[in-house]
Amino acid sequence: MFTLRFAVALTCIGTAARLQMYGGQVLSFLWLELDWSEAAAVKLEYAAAYGLLASVPFVFWRPAWPVLKLVAAWLLFSAIATTLIEPWHPELEPAAHAARYLAPLALAALSMKTNPRNRRLAEWLLRAGVGATFIAHGIEALLMRAQFIDYLIGSAWTLTSYDLPEAGARGVLLCIGLVDVAVGAAILIPRRWRALALWLAFWGLLTASVRMVYMGWGNWPETLIRVTNGAVPLTLLFLWQGESKNEQAE
Repeated sequence: MFTLRFAVALTCIGTAARLQMYGGQVLSFLWLELDWSEAAAVKLEYAAAYGLLASVPFVFWRPAWPVLKLVAAWLLFSAIATTLIEPWHPELEPAAHAARYLAPLALAALSMKTNPRNRRLAEWLLRAGVGATFIAHGIEALLMRAQFIDYLIGSAWTLTSYDLPEAGARGVLLCIGLVDVAVGAAILIPRRWRALALWLAFWGLLTASVRMVYMGWGNWPETLIRVTNGAVPLTLLFLWQGESKNEQAE
């Protein structure tokens, strides 16, 4: 469970840093869509940033599950705000953010009274979060999101000095999209496929790091915000291993 606690803490730090450094989706939604004054919207986001930072120590304290629900509420609010302002297929945004806002809820379930029901709830929150996120990102890839094409071309040049042509990037993105949708759907099947969880963890962490590879170290908040994409399936893997040991002991 430490893996999930650490990931949620990093998400809080990354989200708070984004809010303080260059603002988030809530600012844009309140200012542009609800006609809040820019100053009022900024104050709300700053208050949320300080609240997220203050919640970090509580993430590691078992009885602090109410704080985790508040963290999840802000992350969900941010996902909804993104949906309302995103011009490119906004219907995908709630699912794309699912691992981010369901991870604190799963941790809250694991932090409450230990019983099979809470562990089962946590497992399915984790499955739903990572499954929805991978399926949404896979669909975005199949729709040839321009941002993803830029990531592939830019990362190829940064890491290997290879000038990946756009046609090649589109071909790679098509394969990535098909795989993401397939593995995202597979994790929702009630089977404990450890190799699948391991792949999801690897790919989730790799794609989270692409933000820094493409845009530089200064973009570290975007990587931290997405660390749950890999930490959630890794937590599932650890949960399954622990349950298997308990079953063998019995």
